[in-house]
Amino acid sequence: MVPFGANTEQSTQTSMLCSFLQSVKTYTRRGRGRCLNPGCSFVYVTRHKPPKCPECGNHLGGKWIPAVSIKQHLHKQFGLLNLIRTSWSCTTIQPPVFTCSSSQLTLSSFSGLKPSTLKQLGHTVPTTVAKQDLGLSTARGRGRCKNTSCDYMYKNRHKPAVCPKCGCVLTQRNAKGTKVNPYFLQIVQNPAQKDIQRQNTLQFLHRSLQIPESETELQETLTLIQELNSLQIVLVQPCGQEHGDNLETETLVESGWPQFYESAATHCGLCSYPLFKGGQSTVAGQEDCWLLTETLIQTATLQLKVCLNVQCLALHSFTDLHPGLFNIGNRLLVSIDLFLKIRSCIKQGQAPPQAEMSQIQELLLSGYWAFECLTVRDYNDMICGICGVAPKLEIAQRYTSNVLELKNVEFTWPEFSVSDEVHVDDFWLTMESEAIEQATFPTDIPITRVDASIIAPFIPPLMRSPTVINTEKDKVLSHSQPPSGDPSVLVRLIHDGQLRLDKLEEHSENELRTILDRCAASITPDSTKVSESAPTSVSCYSSFALQVVCGSKYLVRGETARDHVDLLLSSRYWPPVYVSDCARQVALCADMQYPELATQMWSRNQGCFSDPFEKPEFVSCAELQEQPYSADLSLVAENQQVHPITKSSSCWLVHPPEAAQEPPAPLEHHSIALCRDLEPYVHLIAELDCYSVSRARCQPAVFKNTAYYYLYNRLVDFFTSRDIVSQQINYVVKACQPGEVVIRDALYRLGVAQINTEKEGNEGTISNYSNREGESEYKSR
Repeated sequence: MVPFGANTEQSTQTSMLCSFLQSVKTYTRRGRGRCLNPGCSFVYVTRHKPPKCPECGNHLGGKWIPAVSIKQHLHKQFGLLNLIRTSWSCTTIQPPVFTCSSSQLTLSSFSGLKPSTLKQLGHTVPTTVAKQDLGLSTARGRGRCKNTSCDYMYKNRHKPAVCPKCGCVLTQRNAKGTKVNPYFLQIVQNPAQKDIQRQNTLQFLHRSLQIPESETELQETLTLIQELNSLQIVLVQPCGQEHGDNLETETLVESGWPQFYESAATHCGLCSYPLFKGGQSTVAGQEDCWLLTETLIQTATLQLKVCLNVQCLALHSFTDLHPGLFNIGNRLLVSIDLFLKIRSCIKQGQAPPQAEMSQIQELLLSGYWAFECLTVRDYNDMICGICGVAPKLEIAQRYTSNVLELKNVEFTWPEFSVSDEVHVDDFWLTMESEAIEQATFPTDIPITRVDASIIAPFIPPLMRSPTVINTEKDKVLSHSQPPSGDPSVLVRLIHDGQLRLDKLEEHSENELRTILDRCAASITPDSTKVSESAPTSVSCYSSFALQVVCGSKYLVRGETARDHVDLLLSSRYWPPVYVSDCARQVALCADMQYPELATQMWSRNQGCFSDPFEKPEFVSCAELQEQPYSADLSLVAENQQVHPITKSSSCWLVHPPEAAQEPPAPLEHHSIALCRDLEPYVHLIAELDCYSVSRARCQPAVFKNTAYYYLYNRLVDFFTSRDIVSQQINYVVKACQPGEVVIRDALYRLGVAQINTEKEGNEGTISNYSNREGESEYKSR
């Protein structure tokens, strides 16, 4: 169409251009030819035979003008390109998408993006300016590798089965809706096969999608997200009649994010069977979803594929992380920078929202937990750089405001005797799988039944005992009032053999009354009804070393001393000093449940520095005194009862320092103030309740989803501890001299190593490493 008001010369030039463009695209002859110059290897498609050889300049006599010459050709026709730019307006053409206005005719949907960015989006990189300006295809009869990071091009009639450059499978018989066996379609709908498909899909995601934790490794992806968020496509198209020199137009503004997404895979990532890609409303059709970024929310379409192996049937959807999107159940595509913002909020002590949310908010939150579960991280990175895997002192701290609401959760207990051991890795893998499944197959959260006896604590792998236990199932139902009497006396009588619990019937009534009298226990029958009310929440308590988490246990029933003993026994080494406000009860529990171990640790003293039935004494413990750093651990056997730092099995259970009183309260046997060697820790312990570990859980967090509750607590433990360890590492790095590096020694403590490059072959070796930081020096900071 000739624009209204254009002069005859312009009209003629426009007609010439249209004829020229048509002539370029309508050759239909097939075959190939080559340059007649014997020394030239140029080969051309017959229908694209150029006038001259582009390599040697030899005359070929063809009529086809390469796209690279089009812009020059138009400039020679009295500024024809400028004429088009100033007088043409056109509608969108897909693909590619044009931005057309009275002053522009460019591929601006991708303008300003780097070639690598275009590749990540799955688009062919424009090779010439003219190609970008006019959007003319020069690859008719050609195709490209489906691997977005590969630039291999091929001719359609010579399409290889496998890309010779990257090995990607290029042939896919079912890619264009080829019919599959109806029997297969019936199998896919079978409920049993649906479950197989579900499990294999989750296994495929676990295996194929591994997200780096470091934002540095994600920087290229985050940059791409910013580019696409800031990119706008302006579409100007005619919408009415011409009036004089003016043409009514309509301006549309679209985002830079594509609206169609498909996995590049042609074969199953689990079993290597071909994938089937169906049309709308098929077993592997297209799904409409939302695309959410920091700056927009728009609709998008996803193409699903299904494995043709009836024993697999794994679904393959868009899971490529390079464009910066995370797929949540084929319902929502989220830019991963939003997840990193949620992560930052959790680090600052803000729990994710748990109140009533919109569907998109719920999908976003479920996607976040799946994102964290698929993020690769080493939980040993949170181990204290000063104490390593063998802290000399650990402090118990409980959290009562961070709970799991039991509205949608029902905890069950085994009806028969089961082992105390719990399988840590299996438990946490189950929690991760639950979160990933919820994000992959979103559903309303039903009432969940959980076997409470399998709940495992969270302990960094290198700090974990070979056997981890949870004896919460054995907790005795508590009375409304604690029983009368002194349990310390009762435990002493048992250890002295004056009371034999296994032969209680052999004691006379007078002997039993005497024992009760010595314990100051009342013999009046207790009429209080014994019952256990259903708990309303689950909470946790943790142990710390220098504000770094050593382990956390999650309680279903009310806290007892048994929980502390469980966590201590589940640790690789029982710490020489354990600080708790229930130190006496913990000691007595250990004395009763593990008498041989208790005897090794404190003999008859019930965790005290001296005999609890004598007057308290001030003591000095050689095991707790500062010792020079030693990297030689050859004399220390891997014995859980012998601490590798103190070289002793002695342990003490103490109370935290009490607030100052006037007059001072008398010291009791578990007081930390009785040991002179623990004075440097008193101030640190007093400040712990209001310092960094508590601030990570400063806001109450109520969870309705079991998996999210446990994953949140583990994440907070990791982030809080790793931040402190990072400070320790930075402190040591600043103290390093040229030729020195920071390492972890055999106990995972930070040390400084000298690199020896004088060996043969100039291969660096580590020698003469030391713990330069020093425990007291860091604590003084």
